[in-house]
Amino acid sequence: MADVLTITINGKEYEVGADVGATTRLASYLKELGLYGTHTTCYEGGCGACLAVISSTDPATGNVTTKAVNSCLVPVLSCLGSEVTTIEGLGNKHDGYHVIEQRLREYSGTQCGYCSPGMVMAMYGLTQSQSSWTKEEVEQHLDGSICRCTGYRPILDAFKAVTTQDIEDIHTVKCPSTGRACQGCCTSTKNKERRERPQQRQPQTLRLQASNWQQPATLQELYDAVSALPPDAEYTLVSGNTGQAVYSLGSISDYIYTRNVPELSTVIVTQDEVTFGANVCISEVMTNMEAAASTYSGFSYLSQIAQTWRYLASTSIRNMSSWAGNLALKAANPDFPSDIFIGLLAAGATITTAGTDGVTANHTVEELVKIDLKGERQVILRLSLAPVGEDEVIRVFKITPRLTNSIAYVNAGFRLRVDQANAHTVLDTPIIAYGGISSTFVRASATEAVLAGKSLEDETVLQAAFDALATEVIPDDMPTLASPEYRLALTQNLLYKTVLGIVGSIADPTVASGATDLQRPVSSGQHTYDLNTDIYPLGEPVPKVEAAIQCSGEAQYVGTTPTQPGELYGLFVTSTQANARIVSIDASAALEVPGVLAFVGAADIPGENNIKVFSDSKPELLFPEERTMFYGQPLGVIVATGRSAASAGQRAVKVTYDDIQSPVLTIEEALKEPLPPDQGFPFVEGDVQAGFAASAYIIQGAVSHDSQYHFHMETQVCLATPTDIGMDILSSTQWVSETQRAVGQVLNIPDNTVNVSVKRIGGGFGGKIDRCNIVAAAAALAAFKVNQPVRISLDLGTNMTAIGWREPFLCTYKVGVDEAGVLQAVEATLTSDAGSWSTPNSSQGAIFCLPSCYNCPNWLVTPQYVLTNTAPNTACRSPGTVEGITFMENIMDHVADVLGVDPLELRQKNLLPDGGIRKLNQHMIRIRNRIAAHEMVNIPEDIIVPRNLISDMIDEMKVSADVDNRRALITQFNQENRWKKRGLSVMPMLWPYWLGPVTPFSAMVSINPRDGSVSISHGGTEMGQGINTKTAQCAAYELGVPLEYVSVMPTNTHTNPNSSITGGSTGSDVASYVVAEACKMIRERLNAVQEAIGEDVPWEELVLTAFNQGVDISQRYVNGVDEVKGYSVFGVACSEVELDVLTGQYLILRTDILEDVGRSLSPLVDLGQVEGAFVMGQGLFLTEHPLYDVSTGQRLTDTTWNYKPPMALDIPVDLRVTFLHNAPNPLGVLSSKVTSEPPLSLAYSLVMAFRQALNSARQDAGATGWFQIDAPLTVEKLEGLCLVDPSRLTLQ
Repeated sequence: MADVLTITINGKEYEVGADVGATTRLASYLKELGLYGTHTTCYEGGCGACLAVISSTDPATGNVTTKAVNSCLVPVLSCLGSEVTTIEGLGNKHDGYHVIEQRLREYSGTQCGYCSPGMVMAMYGLTQSQSSWTKEEVEQHLDGSICRCTGYRPILDAFKAVTTQDIEDIHTVKCPSTGRACQGCCTSTKNKERRERPQQRQPQTLRLQASNWQQPATLQELYDAVSALPPDAEYTLVSGNTGQAVYSLGSISDYIYTRNVPELSTVIVTQDEVTFGANVCISEVMTNMEAAASTYSGFSYLSQIAQTWRYLASTSIRNMSSWAGNLALKAANPDFPSDIFIGLLAAGATITTAGTDGVTANHTVEELVKIDLKGERQVILRLSLAPVGEDEVIRVFKITPRLTNSIAYVNAGFRLRVDQANAHTVLDTPIIAYGGISSTFVRASATEAVLAGKSLEDETVLQAAFDALATEVIPDDMPTLASPEYRLALTQNLLYKTVLGIVGSIADPTVASGATDLQRPVSSGQHTYDLNTDIYPLGEPVPKVEAAIQCSGEAQYVGTTPTQPGELYGLFVTSTQANARIVSIDASAALEVPGVLAFVGAADIPGENNIKVFSDSKPELLFPEERTMFYGQPLGVIVATGRSAASAGQRAVKVTYDDIQSPVLTIEEALKEPLPPDQGFPFVEGDVQAGFAASAYIIQGAVSHDSQYHFHMETQVCLATPTDIGMDILSSTQWVSETQRAVGQVLNIPDNTVNVSVKRIGGGFGGKIDRCNIVAAAAALAAFKVNQPVRISLDLGTNMTAIGWREPFLCTYKVGVDEAGVLQAVEATLTSDAGSWSTPNSSQGAIFCLPSCYNCPNWLVTPQYVLTNTAPNTACRSPGTVEGITFMENIMDHVADVLGVDPLELRQKNLLPDGGIRKLNQHMIRIRNRIAAHEMVNIPEDIIVPRNLISDMIDEMKVSADVDNRRALITQFNQENRWKKRGLSVMPMLWPYWLGPVTPFSAMVSINPRDGSVSISHGGTEMGQGINTKTAQCAAYELGVPLEYVSVMPTNTHTNPNSSITGGSTGSDVASYVVAEACKMIRERLNAVQEAIGEDVPWEELVLTAFNQGVDISQRYVNGVDEVKGYSVFGVACSEVELDVLTGQYLILRTDILEDVGRSLSPLVDLGQVEGAFVMGQGLFLTEHPLYDVSTGQRLTDTTWNYKPPMALDIPVDLRVTFLHNAPNPLGVLSSKVTSEPPLSLAYSLVMAFRQALNSARQDAGATGWFQIDAPLTVEKLEGLCLVDPSRLTLQ
């Protein structure tokens, strides 16, 4: 690159070096500059972790526009001449924090913190792009940001609390102009300064190493650039570059950047026409559509289109993506269900293109997408929209698996000119268009012909139209798409919704609501807890101790640790067959790739090919030696100087297979074969046969839950560095001791030469207990072989395929009750899918959770697991517990349905009495103790539940949530509405907290004599659950010092050796205990010094005096046998939902949670855990659905575009959390109870509420009786369970 180019980032100019290519993305470039605060997870614009803000000059107007964008998609070269602001440009601990960062901290809107900088930048982008904003706009602006930890509510509250006055007055970052604290005046003058500043003309053509980057500044230069390309050139026009998130561009020789061409950025809004240049981003199109709709007659339809486009990708993507780029993507990929295409088709838009000779032509959007734009060297110039008459109706729809940031299952556009005075007769041929059907289907021409000239009030006409759709709509059948049946049903139902909207009051009032879409109000939240001021700082509602540095991007993770000298990049080579013999792995061609240094495989392991030490007695191979067990299984590691070289080397490795067998992918398939031999033991109590004999009703059924990806925002990552002692390991691990042992075992070196450290991790949820050791051992092995630091950081796709998820479960059951509905016997089999390796599975634990809070004299619950050709599944937040508890809730609903009684009354009738007995999960306790390298002999069989709090909690919930009154309103609503249904449920829960008698955690507490400051470290891992905050509060309380005196140091295997896992809710609990005990011992020694002094002295003086007297002011503590106790955690949730029967879409209107937390150690931390767990459970039960290629075993849900955890606009509209009042736990650490996992089970209340809504819909369809609901209950399943038949789509 001959020209010296610069990019301005946070007010500082950086030279763009020759190593920057056309495909270099801004996020990667920022890391090369040492700006690590901008995090990355997906590299496809689907998670929002990477958001930055870009200010650029509009070439058409000269005004500066500022917007949040996805830096993982933005080409660095597109930023030339623009100003980039990253999280580092806002605030920090040295110069002061930005008000947005402050608000997020104050509202406890950060947990693991990995998504927090992106969240801050999303809000910052809003405040810089608008002079004012509404609460709705704040919520909408977070539509592309995923947070797995918080449940979003505190983030939304934090940002809605940011005012325009805040932005004007409280900028505390250094001003790049003055070097002093910014007073908020720079933003207001930025546009003026940039307009006055001469714009430096960038070179038109940049000759890069692998391609050319051209950036014409006029339309003629653009024509000339395209014309000058060789006939066989592989070129692309670049505007927003967002298409690469969905479709790969392949090999490109010439990139032509069009954003500098003024004519392509014009916006003209008049009473006669609305025109947009090709480069105008979708966000700006929408803004001007709304303006035109509110200003000029004939354009009101644009508002409805703009409202639908709010669910097109995300705000940050729409800020980047041009409407023309979207249509060009549709033209190149006919299967792309473009919302822009459908909307503009219905609007009758005119698209103008030009050839390189400047000759223009006008097209409809249907005509445009049939043009080979690249082959014919055509350039899209503009689109034009005309006003429509009052007799024309335009309606567009988008049906998605999740409200925002989702590609449509089906989108639809309708345009009908209707004579309302003449029985709503369609005056000419309407437009009926659908996307998401197939690559060839657009217009339902036969259906259009049926409606032309006909009355929409004629029921026979409507039925003929539905029949025509059933004939002409033939959806593709692909595993990544919704079923053909669902998509066909949507085409009929959406047409029906349109007709209902047109005929209005002609339709019967009971069907009228079918015309409308669900409208989500602005979210709200309430939280109530005791203020135990007598024990502050323990129990004080304070933000997390790391919250500020997390919000500012200063918090360091393994993946954001600066590059080490000589550091190399490791990339897994993975299997492309799920069940095959490995004939050979030939890496010879890979080793010829420049930059590739080594291939490391099973043959290179100097020790044992086994990553399991104490976590399980059965060995698990790091790399397979004979057969693959699942698609995507790591076979070895390519080690290279950088990612691009490693990727090229990875592609060059040739793996040969034979004996390729069909993969087994489901529990049902696996049950056709003999079970693995080492099955668990059943839970037996009483005599179920006698119970069934005494039963008036015997009910049988089945229910299943599918898998769930952990979705920790920081993927699996490890940096291994050889040292003069052995190996330093920075690993994103929940269990440093096992990581240390696994590395030592694989390398055949003593454990005392392996130093494992972790400061914090970007989420874990169980996925980094031992699955992290695949990456850690591989990185260590690679570093050992090449004797240089090696970092392996999995991309999202590899993380989702090589690492196991939550276990799928199947429960078959038989239950007996007497005439009154009292349980007499429960017999069940719980089958878990362990994946290709039992790691161990959680079916044994699940059976002991099945009873939950219910009493029954006779139980026989059998655990079993199966093996499939999927990645070894692993613990995921509340493993086994959530399955057992929620399967029982399904059973109770089934019994209530058969008996025809109120489900809540049935539950209350069967509650466990005070002093009731629960079988103890001896198997789980033995596993926990084996983890600690202890074998326990005498483990009790039973535990007593002294008091079952559920009965009182249900009564409290019924009052606080106004259950009876709301139920009556819902009954009335459902009677009055055929196509909208509501449901409400109340779900109780007893969550058993089990610990082994030996669950060791170590703590080290040190007091510094100079200033009395306190440093603590513990054997747990901070992963967002607030373990550091709770331990710091415990330390401050026991030592009697302010919380700000305490800091928490990173965990490592020397200062905190032999600690147990941070999982199963034990981490914060036990770590808090051992820190408190260590502090008590120090305090006891200090009290003796205080007594000798004879008077109260300041803390600093006391510490210094003790130190000078030789008193040890540090202490290590490890909990011994049975020091930390288990107990029961109680909870009740009430959820209300509203369902669109015609589409399966829904709103969660309200959820109330009453949680038993004992006496909270840290209320804001616990509140975040309750809400975050609930929303993660919402994903498990409603939206998160794995898909596979049945022939190869490939997991198809391996991106943010086809796997859908909940986002900010999916959570309950009204979320209310109350901690049980005055309920200290006598068995808990400092009277507390655990909170990280139990509330996840309460999300099943959503499924129970939907069952009530579905019951009403099915009754309208003439169906009664029990029906099975398997999780996840997706929008497709919901619509199908409503039993909507076209014959029922009537006006009366």
